[in-house]
Amino acid sequence: MGTNTNRAEVSATSVSSALVLRKLENAILSGYFKPRERLVERDLLAHFDVSRTVIREVLKMLEGKGLVKITPYRGAIVVDLTAEEVEQIFFLRMKLEAVAAGLVAENITRIEVQRLKRLCKELERHMTDRTDQMIEKDNEFHRALFRVSGNNYLNEMVDYLSMKVHMVKFNSWSLPNRIEQSILEHNAMIAALERRDGGAFEKLVTDHLLFSKNHYLEQLNGIPTGISNKVEKSS
Repeated sequence: MGTNTNRAEVSATSVSSALVLRKLENAILSGYFKPRERLVERDLLAHFDVSRTVIREVLKMLEGKGLVKITPYRGAIVVDLTAEEVEQIFFLRMKLEAVAAGLVAENITRIEVQRLKRLCKELERHMTDRTDQMIEKDNEFHRALFRVSGNNYLNEMVDYLSMKVHMVKFNSWSLPNRIEQSILEHNAMIAALERRDGGAFEKLVTDHLLFSKNHYLEQLNGIPTGISNKVEKSS
């Protein structure tokens, strides 16, 4: 009996941790928690009604994902990149993605265009709930897009730099209608590829990057708001 009870407790804790992790990760990636904002353990305990162990476990997992930084006696804060770091990374991304865009426009096939359309539709189905599924589908779309370049090394570098600024990309999703606009931009990219218009496609890719970068830099000086509303809105 005791063993079964312990297993049930472990299972319940795992479910609680997974749920809290998803909600907090979505809140950070969607921009409801701003860069440098402190995640107060007391507030998290009250909001989620879980144990201190669960909250600390989740914060450790978020730290492992590079989304928070835990400092002894100060707690956890949402990580941020300095303006200089953001500028340097996006400078490289824009150069590399411009090269990749040219190769994609040259190599794209009708079958690959149809696959990108399917991925965009899948993303659109998740856009209202702002779940990890939406984040996953957005990543999948961009990876599939640049895979068409045919250059694995270039793809690896683009993917690496994208992960370095993972939260920058999703930070702008906190803006009204930004998710809908992002999907429109994806569709415009696909339309440009269908027309074999490499110049238009490259500009769309560049503008897509610039919007996220500029919004993140603006938020570095933003003022944090309350915790409960943010978690609920991002869930």
